[in-house]
Amino acid sequence: MRVIHLDRDVPEVWTIGSAVDAVNRGELVVLPTDSIYAIGCDPWNVQAVNRLYAAKQLDKSKQCSVLCSDLKQVGSVARAVTNDAFKFMRRHLPGAYTLILKASRDLPSQATGKRKAIGVRMPDHPVALAMVEDLGRPLLVTSLPDWVEGEWVDPVAISERLYVRPAVVLDQGPILAEASTIIDFTEDPPEVVRQGKGSLEGWLRE
Repeated sequence: MRVIHLDRDVPEVWTIGSAVDAVNRGELVVLPTDSIYAIGCDPWNVQAVNRLYAAKQLDKSKQCSVLCSDLKQVGSVARAVTNDAFKFMRRHLPGAYTLILKASRDLPSQATGKRKAIGVRMPDHPVALAMVEDLGRPLLVTSLPDWVEGEWVDPVAISERLYVRPAVVLDQGPILAEASTIIDFTEDPPEVVRQGKGSLEGWLRE
């Protein structure tokens, strides 16, 4: 497990190449987001997705999210995006939100758990965005386990306890855990599933 230490205030995003290479090899990586550290892999690699679920001992019924860097990447994993969802993304992303959207048929079943919807994240964090931009495609992610809302999360300590260790940990130091806000845009009208860090003030304002 390689640990790449990043500055807390101005992270050196040009040093994350080994994490991108690890994803391309089908391995796991840990990276910071604007809400919590996440562990991620290539959603199109079946063995990598199996490792992701094994790392947290997740049941396959538990759905992960995809991390995107821009609206074009969102379009590659979601279909039939509603006007409400599009307007919300234009106003609020990048940000601490998870949007439930209809999954693209191009997204493999191992990434969706054979469901028709997928959680989409575009975090307001330079490392997360640089990681996906450099990768050139979305990343399947889930939060590191054993975190508590409002407490500090040490990514290296948790990664060492995972059932499958990541190849690379992008360590920006302990992060204060705050869950993202989840909004289901497959419902009409859209439904707030969880109020988290992302503000909902005027969230459906025209």
